[in-house]
Amino acid sequence: MPQSIPDPHFIIRTPAQVPVSESTSPIDLRGSRIDESLMARSLSSNSQRAYRQDLKAFTDWTQAPWAMVSPRFVAQFKEHLMREEKGQRVRSDATVRRILGTLKNFFGWMTRSRYLDFDPTLEIDLPKLPEPEADSLSQSEVERILDSAISETTLPERNLAVLLLLLHGFRASEVCALNLEDYQDGTRLRIRQSKSDSKGTVPLNAAGRAALNGYLGWRSERGEILSPESPMFVSYSRQNAGARLTYGGIRTLIDKLSEKTGIDFHSHQGRHTFATNRVLAGMNPHHIMTIMRQKNPVNFRRYTKAAEQAAAEREFYKFEDELDE
Repeated sequence: MPQSIPDPHFIIRTPAQVPVSESTSPIDLRGSRIDESLMARSLSSNSQRAYRQDLKAFTDWTQAPWAMVSPRFVAQFKEHLMREEKGQRVRSDATVRRILGTLKNFFGWMTRSRYLDFDPTLEIDLPKLPEPEADSLSQSEVERILDSAISETTLPERNLAVLLLLLHGFRASEVCALNLEDYQDGTRLRIRQSKSDSKGTVPLNAAGRAALNGYLGWRSERGEILSPESPMFVSYSRQNAGARLTYGGIRTLIDKLSEKTGIDFHSHQGRHTFATNRVLAGMNPHHIMTIMRQKNPVNFRRYTKAAEQAAAEREFYKFEDELDE
């Protein structure tokens, strides 16, 4: 007598239940995709480190392979980032926005590269941040800082030149990367290495040219050999004498001047001060962005807001005077 065939039983496994082969390592595969995405982009070493650190926040949170990451997964990760411990947020909105933005960039690249069929981060909203304000120094603060650099530091020629370049909108890293050959025609400086590949030239005003010429003349009088490839700014510390001035060296100078003047400031405020003062003086914002190598008009908006506020107040008082007549 023929035996009856039993009804089939289907077992449906969710992605999280699918066993991972022992011959492959999800961690290694995930790392290789991160490496590949970085090779495909033109990022500085600092940006690459920041990119890896942001993605590490995700890979530390879950062991899931990239192909198993769903929109629900990403939403749960966002909730994890925004959690509170002991009544306080573990991460600020700005940090959460940066990490999620990096994750979105990575999954966008994975999708465009055909490693994934869809981008699980598309429907994830980033935390909204308040519009940034310009963090500029007042004229009196600038004068006190420059006076202190001249009278209260051991290398006034170099330090004054460094500060005036920062007040021309240079980033500290750009100042460190300058060579003597970048000083063109005694009137402008060429930026060869910069954040987000924002290369260009920056014209110097009379004070900037005088300070830079004075510093280079001082170096010549000391008997230093100045070749086109030589660093524009060098260290004179015992450990690094003659070596290129580093970001840490500029940070040390800023900290020393902050202590002496009582003004709590950082090197990037020179860039803010340059932009704010030029906008308030009526210079075309497009030309200011060109000199600063600023590509994002949204970021530049912080400087034009100050000018618009000043113009609005002038107009207000103008009409007040007319109404009083």
